[in-house]
Amino acid sequence: MKIPYEFRSKGLLKQALTHPSFTKSDDSVEDHYERLEFFGDSILSMVINELLYKNHVKASDSKLSIMHSNLVNSISLAKVASSIGLGEQLIMDDGEASSGGRENTKNLENAMEALIAAVYLDSDYETVANFVKLLWEPLLNDKSIIEKDKKSLLQEWAQHEKGVLPIYGVIKMEGLAHSPIFTVSVIIDELEAIGVGKSKKEAEQFAATELLREINKLEEKN
Repeated sequence: MKIPYEFRSKGLLKQALTHPSFTKSDDSVEDHYERLEFFGDSILSMVINELLYKNHVKASDSKLSIMHSNLVNSISLAKVASSIGLGEQLIMDDGEASSGGRENTKNLENAMEALIAAVYLDSDYETVANFVKLLWEPLLNDKSIIEKDKKSLLQEWAQHEKGVLPIYGVIKMEGLAHSPIFTVSVIIDELEAIGVGKSKKEAEQFAATELLREINKLEEKN
């Protein structure tokens, strides 16, 4: 599936597809997707909120919040980006590409947000809302969007069972500056787990998932 929108401004499309690494190796390129990404994040949030509000009229605000979080997180953005082959269309330097930059979750997330902003700037709100609705339809119809993310579940367990909050900390950050790999720990009293991800948030989710798995094993033994 290709990008389901025909741009009038090819410059906007190029900016949305340009990874920051490329601007460092080509002086003729002045723009990359970071500013668009910042704008697109807000547009996506607004469109998803509107879709949830209209389509789930009986849902409480807490359920709407959970669904919203699951639909705009890194994993969902990367899934949508992959569904239109966005990674293969990114403009990046050879070093970033050879290190897996086209499959990097953070790159896909950023580029997808930038693309949403570019569609909006090239058209109007109604058009970008339809664009998002089309691409997010499979996720919107997925019943799992009502499930709480692992960090929220771990926090609830920690507060209920231990009376404390999980403590997250970055152990190390490796890789290139624009494409880092984070190793994060999460600690609850004497319990600890490690998560690795292409963003701090992703690593925290993986760490929370691992610690919940360990907690479940301990509770099964007792």
